[in-house]
Amino acid sequence: MLVRRRQVLQALGGLSALGALGAVMGRAPAARADSPSFPSRIVFYVQPHGHIPKAWNMAIPGGPTDQLAQLPLAGLAPTDLSPTLRPLHPFRERILAIEGLSHTSVLADIAQITKTGGDLNNHQVGVADLLSGARALQRSGTYCSGGARTIDQELGARLVAPGRYGSRAYGFDYIPNSIVSPFSYLGPGQATPMVSDPNTAFADLVGGAIPGGAPKTRDERLRALRSSVLDAAGREYELMAPQLGKEGREKLETHRALVRQLELDLGAHSAACGGTFDNTTHVVRQFMDLIRVAFACDLTRVVTFTAPVPQCPELGYPAESTFHTYAHASIEGATSCGSTYTPEAEHAMTDLDAWHAGHFAYLLQQLDSIPEGTGTILDHTAVVWLTELATPTHQHHDAAIVLAGGCNGFFDVGRYVRYPRNQPNPMVGQPLTGPAHNRLLVSLMQAMGQPDTTFGMTDAVAADGTPLSFRDPLVELHRKV
Repeated sequence: MLVRRRQVLQALGGLSALGALGAVMGRAPAARADSPSFPSRIVFYVQPHGHIPKAWNMAIPGGPTDQLAQLPLAGLAPTDLSPTLRPLHPFRERILAIEGLSHTSVLADIAQITKTGGDLNNHQVGVADLLSGARALQRSGTYCSGGARTIDQELGARLVAPGRYGSRAYGFDYIPNSIVSPFSYLGPGQATPMVSDPNTAFADLVGGAIPGGAPKTRDERLRALRSSVLDAAGREYELMAPQLGKEGREKLETHRALVRQLELDLGAHSAACGGTFDNTTHVVRQFMDLIRVAFACDLTRVVTFTAPVPQCPELGYPAESTFHTYAHASIEGATSCGSTYTPEAEHAMTDLDAWHAGHFAYLLQQLDSIPEGTGTILDHTAVVWLTELATPTHQHHDAAIVLAGGCNGFFDVGRYVRYPRNQPNPMVGQPLTGPAHNRLLVSLMQAMGQPDTTFGMTDAVAADGTPLSFRDPLVELHRKV
C-alpha cells in the first residue's frame, strides 16, 4: 500500500514539518505565537460522586467573593493545602485547583426534565453531561444516556492519524443505580468501548498499533520509516527549489531543517518509549503506567480513565458499608436521599477523595518521569480530574476541578482559583452558581489546538428568566501571552 508522505509525517508526529510545508504552499495552519514544538496531550481522570467542600476548598486570605480570587501555591507547606489537595503538594506549581464552577447544563437539564418528564436521576444526568456538556438522551421507559459525543471522543476523532489511536478509554464500570453508567460517548446513546483489564489494554496499545508483517517493535518501525521521510524531503527540495524565488527557497529550506529536526526528535522519542509495565501493582496504578507508555510512544494523545469506587475495607471502613451510602450522609445540612448526616460518612468521603488524589499524583509523577525537550511529558499535557457530581450529596452548583500540567504552557498553573457564585440558577430555589463547566471544556478544546468557542449546550435560561451563556473559554485560566 502506498503511504503518502503527509500520512507518514502525521503518524510520526511531524506536525512542525507539515506546518512549514503549508507555509511554502500558502496554507500555513493557524497557531499561537508560542506554538508548541511538542504534541499536546490530555487525560481525563473521572471520579464518580463528588468532593466534600470542607475538605477540598482552601481559604484565600483577603480574597474577594464577588470576583475572581486566586492564591499562588508556590511556597506553601503540605499542611497549607486542604486535606483533599495535600497529596498533590509535590506538584503544587504544576496544577490549577479550580473552585466554584457549576454543572449548569445539568441543572438546566434537570429543570427541563422536571417540566417535561424523563429520567431525573442525578447520577445518570450528571454522568451523561460531564464530558459532553449536553442534555442527556431521554429514552422512553428506561434510564437516560449520553446525549452527544463527549469531548474526549471529539478530540480523538480530530487527532487520529496513521500509527496513532484517536483516543483510549480505560477504567471501570460505574453502577450507581444497578445500571452501568459510562462517561465517554461516541455519539448519542453510543458508549465508548472501555478496557478494564490492564493486560488487555497493554496488548491493545503495543500490538494493535503494529500491522501484520511490520517490524516487531515500534522502535524498529520508526527506524524503518525514518529514512523514507528524509529521502522524500530531499527529493521535494530538489524538485521545488528551482521553481521558487528567494523567499520560497528560504521557506523550503526551513521546512527541510524541520524534517532534519524531526529525525532527531524521533530518536529521542523512541528512546523514552518504554515497552513494558508492571502488572503486579494496584490496578489503578497499572492504568496510570499505561497512560505513560501510551504518551511516551505517541500511541494516542487522548485518554479517559474512569476511576473505580473501591470497596470500603480498602480504606479501612467496614465491609458491610458502601461509599455510595456514605455519600448521601456526608455533608451536614445538605444530605440526600433521606439520609441523616454522620461524621463517619464525612470522614469516609474525605478519605475517598484523598485516595483518588494519591492515584492522580502518581499519574502526574509518571508523566513527569519522561523528559521531553527542556521539560517533561507532563508539561505538554493537560491532566484533568473531574467528578460527576459537585458533591457526594447530589449537588451540581458548586463543582471543584484540578487541572495539571499546563498543556504546552496554555494554562497558567501554580494557582488555586476561586470563581464567584454570582449567576442565577436554572432551578427554582437553588443557590447562585459560578461559570458553567462547558466553558472549561471550551478551554480544553483550545488547549489542544482546536478553534471551538462552544462545546455542548451553548445557552440556557435561569429560573428567574435570566439568559445564561455557556459560550467562550475561561480565559482567567489561560497563560497570558
